[in-house]
Amino acid sequence: MSSASRTLTQAELWAEATDRFGDDPLQWAFQCPSCKDIANGDDFKKVLDDNQGAEQPKRRGRPVIWTDVLGRECIGRYLGALDGGTSPRGCNWAAYGLFSGPWFVTMPDTDRHAPSFALAPEPAVAPVAEPQPEAVRAGGEGS
Repeated sequence: MSSASRTLTQAELWAEATDRFGDDPLQWAFQCPSCKDIANGDDFKKVLDDNQGAEQPKRRGRPVIWTDVLGRECIGRYLGALDGGTSPRGCNWAAYGLFSGPWFVTMPDTDRHAPSFALAPEPAVAPVAEPQPEAVRAGGEGS
């Protein structure tokens, strides 16, 4: 999937994400255009749940939840990249920063465009192994 600039409606984004990753939004994955890390809703939920307490990130006076940031911020922002340290994965990129996008989602009933990361490539499906015939015993059958 190209990370080229693209504008789509929220309904188009949801349809494409559902086609690619299934009905569960926790499985929808986006790719950071800066570091190329791929994170899904489950990844963000786990990181944010692990940061409960005084250190928990807040926005507008309430704790940040995975739906606030999926597709809009790199997971590295919640793993130490914002603190100037190193992060085990990701970086500090945000889709709404100085270089916004690369995707822009038109919100319902408005002309407002929300910057977004591009959906991650479709997950690779491991080939199904062919059933192997039972090994023939040395010396032939029935020996």
